[in-house]
Amino acid sequence: MSTRLGRCGALLLSLLSLVASVGFGPPQWLERDGADVGVGPAAARAAQATRPPVITARNAALLDVASGRLLYARAADEQVAPASLTKMMTALVALELGQPEQRITASSHVYVEPVVIGLDAGETMRLEDLLYGLLLTSGNDAAVAIAEGLAGSVSRFAAAMNRKAAELGLHNTHFQNPHGLDEPGHYSTARDVARITAALMQQPLLARIVGTRVHTVPGPPLYQFRNSNPLLGTVAGVDGGKTGFTDLAGRCLAVTAERGGHRVVAVVLHSQNPAQDAQALLEFAYGSFEWTTAVPSRSRLLDYQRERERRQARVEEVAIAVPLWERAQLRFRVLIEDATRADGPLGRLRVESPLGILGEFPLLAGTPR
Repeated sequence: MSTRLGRCGALLLSLLSLVASVGFGPPQWLERDGADVGVGPAAARAAQATRPPVITARNAALLDVASGRLLYARAADEQVAPASLTKMMTALVALELGQPEQRITASSHVYVEPVVIGLDAGETMRLEDLLYGLLLTSGNDAAVAIAEGLAGSVSRFAAAMNRKAAELGLHNTHFQNPHGLDEPGHYSTARDVARITAALMQQPLLARIVGTRVHTVPGPPLYQFRNSNPLLGTVAGVDGGKTGFTDLAGRCLAVTAERGGHRVVAVVLHSQNPAQDAQALLEFAYGSFEWTTAVPSRSRLLDYQRERERRQARVEEVAIAVPLWERAQLRFRVLIEDATRADGPLGRLRVESPLGILGEFPLLAGTPR
């Protein structure tokens, strides 16, 4: 086991046996940072025989939402234009600044071509309906109306978007506008867009919106917004996503699916066929990986003593996406970062295989039951 102690003084750490079982052998605790468990010949042959997805996208990311691990990546950290995938962050910030029933009045600045829902200056619409127009039809006018109505200006709203990006840990993302039209200093990455998509799906209203095929605003005037996601309703499990296109970004698609209770996000940027590429990534995820509960819910991992008080460390349930072709034993590292905490995260549980890190999960402090 590897430990890193910060401000913890004298601690007595005694490792307990992990109460878990997986379908391909017992998990292992690493004795040191350099401990290795080799890949067996059969696993190596299976890995070589597995073909990665064939896609045309210049940038791609396939995210396992539960663990935060990329199951597939192609130039996933290259800073590129994100086109209208930007609007997912616009929607996240909109719900933080406003209320769904809030009415917003469009200004003369909303005439932003080429894609609009048709707002006129002086027209009012509920924020929730504007979000449908933003995410389904990809209306640039809806984006500007939301930004001005909630923050007073596009620039102030973009600043709020950048604060949200920092909060989400998106270090390769910066926004200049709420609609995603090409502009110097406006960029993101496939990895960061995947994480934005995952965050959007955690908001019930936004998840419902991106999973809607058609939304009608009775008016007057009457509006009808149709979802541009080509995989919604055609590929098993797909329940959300966003399309995008600009000259600089090319054709883009972020799509998310859930099968068997496991959510993944596929992002393709600058793609010749975004629907085909995204579907190939989804099928690769669900066809080449299996999810296993490596650590049961609230498992006790460590006993330790803090100022004469007996304490326990635990994790919540850990679901790991494991490659079918790997079939190796899981390995665990307990990384103690702050064992002085009375409660809350005191470190991380890192789950690894012989080929890399499968995920990291908060190690929580608690009292014995």
